[in-house]
Amino acid sequence: MVGLSEFLDIPTLLFTVAAASFCIFVSLVLTWSSVRGETCILSWAAAFGLAILTMLLVALRGLVPHGLSVTVADTVLMASFGLLWLGYRQFVGLDNGRGRWIAGMGALIWMVMAAGTPLLDDMNARMAVLSGMELVYFLFIIADLVRHHRKEPLPSVALTTVVVGVHAAMQVYWVVSAIVAPIEPATIVLPNSLVMGLRFTESSIFVVFLGLLQLVVIGQRSERRYRIAAETDSLTGLANRGRYFDRTEEALVRGAARGALILFDIDHFKSINDTYGHPAGDRVLIEFAAIVEATASADDIAARIGGEEFALFLTHATTDEAVKIADRVRLATAGLRVVAATGLVNLTVSCGVAGISETGADYQALHVAADRALYVAKGAGRDKVAAHRPSASGAGACPGPAVIPAR
Repeated sequence: MVGLSEFLDIPTLLFTVAAASFCIFVSLVLTWSSVRGETCILSWAAAFGLAILTMLLVALRGLVPHGLSVTVADTVLMASFGLLWLGYRQFVGLDNGRGRWIAGMGALIWMVMAAGTPLLDDMNARMAVLSGMELVYFLFIIADLVRHHRKEPLPSVALTTVVVGVHAAMQVYWVVSAIVAPIEPATIVLPNSLVMGLRFTESSIFVVFLGLLQLVVIGQRSERRYRIAAETDSLTGLANRGRYFDRTEEALVRGAARGALILFDIDHFKSINDTYGHPAGDRVLIEFAAIVEATASADDIAARIGGEEFALFLTHATTDEAVKIADRVRLATAGLRVVAATGLVNLTVSCGVAGISETGADYQALHVAADRALYVAKGAGRDKVAAHRPSASGAGACPGPAVIPAR
C-alpha cells in the first residue's frame, strides 16, 4: 500500500477541515440570527459544531483516552448526522416534532452497540457500521430533497442532492472496503495509508462543500421568496398586475397562434363592501380568486389586476373555448356563498372574452377587445359572458358580442 505520510498527515487534514468547518459554523449562526424563521439553519450549525468536535477528537487519537477519541467521538459523529438530516427535514417543511427523536436515534444506537458488544473494538467493524448508519441518514436526505425539488426548484437543492448522492455512494464503497480489504483490527491511530487518506480527503471535501451549499440554499430561498412576494397579490395569492403583464407579454412575444383573454369584474362589489363590510369584501376576493386559480391550467396566467378586476390569459385556448371557461367561472361564482357577520353574501361576475385569432398577438389590442366585451356583458344586465367578435366588415370592432345569459 502506498504511504501518504510524506505529503499527507491525517490529523493535520482533520485540524485543517475543522478550521474550515468552524468558519461555516459561524456563518450559519450569523445567517440564522437574521433569518430566525429558518430553524434548519440552527440544526445545520449544531451539526457542524458536533462534526468539528468529532474531527478534533479523532485527530488527537492516541493522545487522549481511547474511550474519548473513539466511543465518544463516534457517538458525537452520529449525533451530527442526525442533526444534519433534521436540518434538511426542517428545510423541506416535514419536521413534525418526532424528527428530533429520530435524529438522536443514531447516536443512541451507537452508544448501545459500543457498550454491549466487543464487535466495535475492531476498527474495520467500526468503520463499516459508521458508514452504514451514515448511508441511511443520507438516503433519507436524498429522498426528502428529491420530493421537495418539485415544490421549490432551487438550483442549489438539485446540486445538494447530487453531492449527497455521491457521498452516499462512497459510503457503500467504504463498507465494502472494510470487509474485503480490512486493516489491522486493533489499530487505534488512523494509518496514513492511501485508502485512509482518500477516505478522509473525500469526506473533508464533502463537509466543506455541503456547508457552502447550505448557505447558498438559504440565500436562493430568500431571493425566491422576495421575488414571489414582489410578483404576487398579497390578498389573493394570484399574480399581481405587474407580473401578469410581464408574463402575458412574454407569452405573446413567443408568437402563439392560439390564446385568449378573459377579464372578470365582480358585480356590485362596492355595494358588498358597504353592506357587509370590508372583511367580507376581502373574503369575496379570496374566494373568487380561488375559483379562477382552480380553472387555470399550469400554463395559464391568472391575476388580480385591479380592486375587483381579475384576468385570466389562456395560452392555448380558442375564443370559443375561453367563452366556455368563462361561463364555468360565472356559474361557480353564482353558486358561491360567502359567510359574513351580517349574513351570507351572494355574488355574480361579468366576463369579457377576446381571442388572439380575432385581435392578433398584440396585448393592447387583446385587452381593449376583452374590456369592450366586459362592458357589453355588464350593460346586458351583469352575470353574463360576452365575447369579442370582429364585425362583418372586418373592422375588428365588437358591436354585437356574443352574450351568454345567466342560467
